[in-house]
Amino acid sequence: MRVRLLPVILGLLGSVAVQAAPRTEILPLHYRSADELLPLVQSLLGSEGRVSAYGNQLIVNAEPDKLAELQELLQQLDTRPRRLLISVDSQQERSANRQGYRVDGSIDAGNVEIIGGRGEHHGRNEVRIIKRSSRGTDSSLQQVQATEGYPAQIMVGQSVPLTSYGRDDYGYPREYTEYRDVNRGFEVVASVQGDSVQLSIRSQQDRLGNRSGVIDTQSTDTRISGRLGEWIDLGGISESTSDRHSAILSGQAGGSRQNQALRLKVELLE
Repeated sequence: MRVRLLPVILGLLGSVAVQAAPRTEILPLHYRSADELLPLVQSLLGSEGRVSAYGNQLIVNAEPDKLAELQELLQQLDTRPRRLLISVDSQQERSANRQGYRVDGSIDAGNVEIIGGRGEHHGRNEVRIIKRSSRGTDSSLQQVQATEGYPAQIMVGQSVPLTSYGRDDYGYPREYTEYRDVNRGFEVVASVQGDSVQLSIRSQQDRLGNRSGVIDTQSTDTRISGRLGEWIDLGGISESTSDRHSAILSGQAGGSRQNQALRLKVELLE
């Protein structure tokens, strides 16, 4: 009896082993791009399978149970992209200060008389202390409609003339002027999953360089997440400048600071 059961048991074990063996399947996508869903699928599979993107398809190698779980997930994720309203709130604070002194009068240095400012006033020297400060705040709200999974761009800036020097076709010196855009802002791609939103953000910060005709550009990439309909802090930008001038009978020093805080909100339009 035991001899007859042994082939049956071995056959059943072999059948289970074949069913559980990893296999490769091509999963087509209809609305979402493979690159967009690739990180989520990789997170689901972990070390239990492999996945790669090819066009609008995902090529997955995993066990049947994992493939079935993945197909069920894709039915929820591979849906028609939704319309979004992206709001950007910018809070900007500026401050500046300047302090120093100036002498209106004269001093003797040996056989030399040094006159400063406006000279003596009614036969007397006068010392003026300079101290000025200012502070201001601005706020702005920008909104743009976007399609889920596609980039939306929010930029502010201006076109500025940049002058360069060279020679024309005949070898004569010539001044050239061209207008270049100096922009600040970012590009954002939003993906909605339930009541949460994933954001891929590329920021751009341009500024006029210290050298004539040069624009300094800085860009960063980041990924953050938050909840639909709620403000998400993106961080801030802080800039400061300082200068100092001095002469024999006067001196001034000053500086300015500009702080900008950004936050973003994503809402469904449909």
